[in-house]
Order: sequence, then C-alpha cells, then structure tokens
Amino acid sequence: MEDLKERAVESIIHTVIITIFSLAIIYFIATNIPNNYFLMSVSMLGIIFILNYIKKPYIEEDKNKLAINSWICLTSIIFIGVLIGKMLSFSALIGFGLGLSVFDVISFTKIGSKTTNAKVMKNKNLTIKLIVYGTSFKSNKPVPTLGFGDFLFYTILVSSIYKFSSSIEILFYSMCLILLGVIINLLITWFIYEKDWYKGFPATFIPFILIVLFMILNFSYLTF
Repeated sequence: MEDLKERAVESIIHTVIITIFSLAIIYFIATNIPNNYFLMSVSMLGIIFILNYIKKPYIEEDKNKLAINSWICLTSIIFIGVLIGKMLSFSALIGFGLGLSVFDVISFTKIGSKTTNAKVMKNKNLTIKLIVYGTSFKSNKPVPTLGFGDFLFYTILVSSIYKFSSSIEILFYSMCLILLGVIINLLITWFIYEKDWYKGFPATFIPFILIVLFMILNFSYLTF
C-alpha cells in the first residue's frame, strides 16, 4: 500500500510539472509561430512520428525510452492542437469540447465500457504508448501522467481562446485555468485512487467547465 501511495504522489508531482511544461510550449508556439503552413508541416511530421511510434509493438526493453518518446509526441501534439484551435469557430469549439468531455466521463463508467476509449484503456500495450511520462527522481523509471488526448484537448482550448481574443493576458489566464483544472482532477484522484472500483478519472471535463465559464465572462460578444 505504501508503494502504491508513493507512486501516486510521484505521478501527481510529474503531472503538474509536465502540464506546466506543456503550457509553456503552447504559449511559445501560439505567440511566436503564426504561420499556419509551418504549423501544418510540423504537425504532419508529428503525426507520422506518433503513428510509427504507436504501431511498433511494445517490448520491456523500451521502458527506458518511454519518457523521451512521449515528450517528442507531446511536442508534436501541441503543434497539432495549436493548428486545430486556430481553425475552430466558437460554436465548433463548444460542441467539440462538450462532446469530448461527456464522452471522456462516460468512458470511465459501466455504461461506456464498450466505447472506443474504454477499449483502448484495456489494451495495456497500446495504452502504455498513449501516455506522457515523467522520469522518477529516485529510480529514473518512467512515471505516467496524462494521455496524449488530454494534452491535445487542452492545447485546442487554449489555442482557440488566443485566436478569439488575440490577447496575451487572456491566453495566460486560460492556461492558468487549465492548470487549475488538472490540479482539481489530481486532488479528486488522490481521494479515490485506493478504492476498489477506481479505474481512472476523466481529465477533460473539469478543465473544460472552467474554460467555458471563462469564455462566458470574456467572450459574450461571440455568437454560436
């Protein structure tokens, strides 16, 4: 039990660190690379890398490479997310965010046990390669944080908000809300991870709710 608690603490710490790191990359790309053609070119290369990485069968010897490969995938995902976010309308963003958040929640229930997301989570060899990892401070072993899809979702939200506002200040506040949402998720997870029924916790819903409230307060002039 102590080992489980220690791993949970380490996972929480690394999740916060990598989330902050990813938000810093999002900030840099969104504010310094306005050229959509460049974003598209890098995104295509990123998709090719991610698909090749996922397609290769996982072997135990690959464990030490999980972190570095996942960081490359994370950077690729951020480029993809920034590009998608710049292309979405306000109504498309709300529809996409709501649909994905609800689907994410359902995937962790008995009702959603047959969804694609739930089936992927049951495939250990595939799931291992769809997570961003930190590196343990004690053992240098990979420490799981959040999935590729979660970081893609956060990136799309932040990128879209920056497109709507063209404001560095609004961009910064939206990133803070994403981080707050992740921390709230982690706090909830901390109180339930030892339960027998615990199978994970959806990482998209709470950040999305915070972002929606933020948009209502700051983008009331936008219509669906």
